[in-house]
Order: sequence, then C-alpha cells, then structure tokens
Amino acid sequence: MFPCPKLIFPRLMAFIGLIWMVHSDNSATTNNNTILGNQSLEAIPEQLSELTGITVEESERIMESWLGNRQLDLRTSVLFDQEVLSRLRSLRVALLVVDFQNDFVDGSLKIGDGDAGQEPSSAITPLNELLQLSSWDLVVYTKDWHPHNHISFLSQAHNSDRVMDEKDENKTLGFFDSVQFLKPIKTEQVLYPDHCIQKSWGSDIHPEIYIADNAEYIMKGVDPYLDSYSAFNDNNGRSKTELEDLLRRENIDAVVIAGLAYDICVRFTCLDAVKQNFLAAVIPECSAGLTKKGIEESEMAFKKQGVAMISKDEARGITEGGFLPREWVQRIVKK
Repeated sequence: MFPCPKLIFPRLMAFIGLIWMVHSDNSATTNNNTILGNQSLEAIPEQLSELTGITVEESERIMESWLGNRQLDLRTSVLFDQEVLSRLRSLRVALLVVDFQNDFVDGSLKIGDGDAGQEPSSAITPLNELLQLSSWDLVVYTKDWHPHNHISFLSQAHNSDRVMDEKDENKTLGFFDSVQFLKPIKTEQVLYPDHCIQKSWGSDIHPEIYIADNAEYIMKGVDPYLDSYSAFNDNNGRSKTELEDLLRRENIDAVVIAGLAYDICVRFTCLDAVKQNFLAAVIPECSAGLTKKGIEESEMAFKKQGVAMISKDEARGITEGGFLPREWVQRIVKK
C-alpha cells in the first residue's frame, strides 16, 4: 500500500521548508526550541507529547483541532509552535496554599468533623513535598483573617449593627445554618463557630506546614460584614484581595491550588482563578473537604469550568517538565 497523502505532504513540506530556510533572507527567526529546528513536521505532536505527557495520538488530535480547515504546512507549523508549544514551554506557575490554618485543622472549625471524614493532617505530608520544591515561580499562602465580630460567626448574628430577614431573626439558629442579612450589606451567609480571628492562634498557618522561602501571604475575610471564600474577592464581589494583582505582577499564567476546605475556599478560589483567565489545577490529596455533597458539587464545577484535578506527582511534573494538564492544553489551543 502507498503511504497516506496526509503523511507524504508534511515530509515534502519539511524538505521544502528546510531549503527555504537556508536561502531566504526573510526566514522566520527561530531557536533550538522551535519546531523549525526539527527535521520533520511530524515531530510537532511528539514535542507536544513530551511536554505534556499526553500520548502522541492525542497530541495529533489536539493539533488537528487547532488546524481546523487549515493545512499543515510550514506556516501553520510555525504558528502552532508560537501560539501553543512556546506558550506551554514558558508557563509561569504558582502554588497556592489556601487557609491551612490551625482552626481548620484541630481548632474551632475542624474540617475533619464534617461528614466527608477527611482529615487535614493526611494532606500535610504530600503538600509539604510540593512546598519544598524550589521550581515554583511563586508560592502563596492565604489566610482567613476575620475581625472578632465577623458576619460569619454565629455568636455575632444578632449584633445591633446588623439586621436579618424576619424569618431568620425569629428562629433558633445553629452552626451551618444559612441566613439572609439585610443590613448593613444584603448578603446570604452560612454561620460558623468563631474561627481564624486576626492574630489569634487559630489564624496561624498550622505549624507542620512547610513555609517556603520568599512566599507571599494573602489575607481574606477582613471586612466584618462580608465573608470571603475565594482568595480573589469577597462573596458579594464588592472588593478584591491583592491576589490577582500579585499574580499579574509576577507574570503568573497558571495556579496549582490546595488547602482547606476543598469544597469551600479551595473551590471558590479555583473557580475565580479561571474567571480571571488563569489556568487552574487543584490537588485533592493535598486538600480536605468538609461535606460529601460539597465535594461532589465542587468536582462537578471543576470539570465544567476547566479546572484540572491532578495528583501530587502530576503537580511535581508541572514544575519539573513532562506533564501539563489536558485542560490547560485545550484552553490554550482554543485561544
């Protein structure tokens, strides 16, 4: 049988392209990392495979998706290298550790007491392995940093400076009840035990968590009248933390996220990262969730919004080369 024309054409174009590169004064500038430094256009999917850990066959399908109605030739190969491969090679990635604080590990709001039965202590060893890697472009720790009269505390629900909806005002409230505040800011709020009060033991990062050199810290939930599940902004979207500005300033493209609680603050931080046009991945084994239902809903949202769920070893692979989440590749290819 004769070789498929689809295979002959790239080889022919590769040969023509090499001659063109030698004799044309207007040739595209390249370096050793670009596709034009290879002997064959067929090496493009192989490069994508080596970079991401995706099979060559799937890499071919990804490239075909990117090509659309265009033909694979010298011009489109250069474009693919510039728009996809070069960007994937140069990603700057931050590790974001969300709220791994004493009160959530063994304090007033233990994540392990939830019906999911996930103990934060089990996540510490794998998380520390990643925190000790020097290959992250940035490491950020976030902290709930609540004033003593925070809106999320059941103990403060009936304070004179706030008004609840009448149906909530007149019932006996308990932990994890959801209420509607009307003043001073209209907001729906789940009520928790007092936790992570500013400068308290409960607000400290758990002592077994490794603290990376030159790490940055983001405080959230500082407004007494608004909660902040996301590390990017408060629950009502009225104010932002410094996180987005920090990531932009450090030219971060992607965030790998882990911490507490997986189904609350980790979840909303992941989803907001995508909204802010960062590539995002979450590490379940380096996190712990509060409720079974919350974890299930979170993972459905992750899949829907393109947040990659990865293992600790895959997270390591991102920093050391040889692995990138499919969700990141697909998002870059679609741009």
